[in-house]
Amino acid sequence: MYETAVLATVALMLISAVDYVRRALIRETDPVPATWVLMVVMMTLACWTYCQSPTKSWTANIAVITGTFSTLFILGWVLYLNVARGSLHVAFDRVQRWCLLGGAGVVAFWFITRNALISYTLVQGIGLIAYIATARRLWNAKKSTEPLFFWVCVLLANLCAIYPAWAKSDTFSWIYLARTIPTTSGMIFLIARIKGRMATTE
Repeated sequence: MYETAVLATVALMLISAVDYVRRALIRETDPVPATWVLMVVMMTLACWTYCQSPTKSWTANIAVITGTFSTLFILGWVLYLNVARGSLHVAFDRVQRWCLLGGAGVVAFWFITRNALISYTLVQGIGLIAYIATARRLWNAKKSTEPLFFWVCVLLANLCAIYPAWAKSDTFSWIYLARTIPTTSGMIFLIARIKGRMATTE
C-alpha cells in the first residue's frame, strides 16, 4: 500500500507536468513565466528546508519532492517556449516580489537558527499568500489560462501522498499537505467557475 501510494503520487505529478507542457506547445495555454518562477522558488525552498531535517524521507514527503521536480520541468519548458517564440517577459507583480523577498528571508532565518521545521512552515505561509493573490485574480477573471486537468492531477497526487505521510508520521509532509490540498481544491473550483461562466455566455 505504501509503495503504491508513493508511485501513484509520482505518476500523477509526472502526467500533470507532461500534459501541461503539451498544452503549452500547441498553444492551448499561455503560461506566465513569472508565476512559474515563483512556484519553482517556493517549491525548491520547501524541498531544501525539508532536506535539512534529520528525519527527512524521500518517500514520506513525496508530494514536495515530486512537486519540486514537476515545477522545474514545467518552468524549463515555459522559458524555452517563450524564448523560441520571442515572447519572454518575466515581470513580477507586487505580491510576487514580496513573496520572493520572503523566500530570501526564510533562507537567512535558517542560516541564523538552523531550524528546519520553522523555516519549512514559513515557506508554506508564503505559498499561501501567493495563492490568495492568485485566487483574487481568478475570482474576477473572465478567462483562465490554466488547464483544469493539471490541477485535478495535482490534487489527486497530493491525496495519494496522505498515506505515506501518515505511515511515516512525517510532520513536514502533513504541513505541506494541509496547505496544498485546500489551495489546489480552491484552484480547481475557481477554474471550473470561470469555464462554467464562459460556457453560459457562448
